Amino acid sequence: MDISDLQVFKTVVDAGGITRAAERLHRVPSNVTARIQKLEQQLEQPLFYREKNRLTITPAGLRLMDYAQRMIQLRQQAIDELTNPEPTGLLRVGSMESSAAARLPPVLVDFHRRFGNVNLELTTGASGPLVEKVLSGDLDVVLAADPIPDRRLATQPCFDEELVIVKPLSLADSLGPSALPEPLTVVGFTQGCSYRNRIEHWLATGDRHCDRMVEIPSHHTMLACVMAGMGIAMVPRSVLALHPSLEGLSVETPESAISQATTYLIWRQDAVMPAIKALGEVLADHGNLRRADTAADNATKEG
Repeated sequence: MDISDLQVFKTVVDAGGITRAAERLHRVPSNVTARIQKLEQQLEQPLFYREKNRLTITPAGLRLMDYAQRMIQLRQQAIDELTNPEPTGLLRVGSMESSAAARLPPVLVDFHRRFGNVNLELTTGASGPLVEKVLSGDLDVVLAADPIPDRRLATQPCFDEELVIVKPLSLADSLGPSALPEPLTVVGFTQGCSYRNRIEHWLATGDRHCDRMVEIPSHHTMLACVMAGMGIAMVPRSVLALHPSLEGLSVETPESAISQATTYLIWRQDAVMPAIKALGEVLADHGNLRRADTAADNATKEG
């Protein structure tokens, strides 16, 4: 059903006849009549009663008028939103759970204050699956680490994180992967998490591997399990700063090739939206480039 035909139909209803509708549309009456007849043929029922050169809308025409108004309005809203240089509409954001907890709250508050016409929808997950959702169109933009190079993607560095190994206090003196006990349990996020890949690389430097991986999608629960002696984990130091009262953890900092990680804002090159640009501006204003609070050091024992 052609939207232009619906616009002609609506104009005929609003104008009360073919001739007046033709004048408003700057068309000849025969063209307007042909458009109405085309709609009637598609719907296989009359939209107007024709009596003595007068048109009266039928019950089917009334039902179509309701749909026509909504469809024309939606079309205009889509045009306005997609051509409006100002950020509007829905922005579907994905983030690693640690970034959502430690970095995003002040960013999202500032974004909401500055761009109140944008509705934010936040999803958390592992870096790999989040980037796949950007490529598939299920998310508009994500915050993730260690993105795989892909020409379809655009990236903007946002936060520099220092990743640390957290262990129960009983392992405070076991420095380096080779000193860890066997069998070894790693508490981590789901497959596809960039930090999980990094802790596996760190273990490999000491010719060690994970004997058992316990997947926990919450950094708070993860730290509690490490404190209870379940195993070891890797988290950003900024996450530890969220829990200054934590006791029962020792912290070890791997070499910089493992510990230094950048979080990127990632979106499709061919799907740039004003709201994505706005989020990038807010993230740039917040910078990171804030290191973790010293409260994390006071609450933990550096191994």
